Amino acid sequence: MAACSQSIYEVFDHQKTDLLLHLFTAAEGEQKTLVFVRSREQLQAVTTALIHAGVAADSISGTKKPELRERALRELLAGELSVIIATEATLRESDLRGIAQIIHYDPHELDADYLARLESTRDEVSTFISQNDQKALKSLEELITTPLPRKQAAGFIYDKQPRKIRGPIKKTHAANKTNSKPLQNKKPKLKNKGPRRKTGRTRKR
Repeated sequence: MAACSQSIYEVFDHQKTDLLLHLFTAAEGEQKTLVFVRSREQLQAVTTALIHAGVAADSISGTKKPELRERALRELLAGELSVIIATEATLRESDLRGIAQIIHYDPHELDADYLARLESTRDEVSTFISQNDQKALKSLEELITTPLPRKQAAGFIYDKQPRKIRGPIKKTHAANKTNSKPLQNKKPKLKNKGPRRKTGRTRKR
């Protein structure tokens, strides 16, 4: 197995994207970097944030054809791109040799893939760990059989507590303030049946 460096960045969930941007804009992020995210929503959000920050980035998802994925990897190795963001499954069978740095935006879920990445990565494999990822971190260190060193990004301002995110407001039925009867209990209006029919009877004189 290649002797690459492995490290952990402890950061709150809401600051993961900020930390990733800092690593690249502060010139701490190496060229030829591969960032693994867990979901397609993260894939789009992280890629958009990097591009808006001026980073030469591209994304690889399951909707892209295999030839487009391989072309993106070639552009990364050629230095035309600085970073590729991808979900783990999309590059499971790709040759990642020559990648300088791999960052797990979330803890990896595939142990065998993680070990393969250690063999293919030239320099460093880093993982962002939040409070919700402690169980995954324990499993990772058991896999590696050694505690992983914690790193602090120079110049990055870490929040002291997680940001509280309000959940969706549940809609409730408004109370019947008029105390009127429900509509379904009201008698329906009779339809106009038209003029009364003549029966042929005559009144006695």
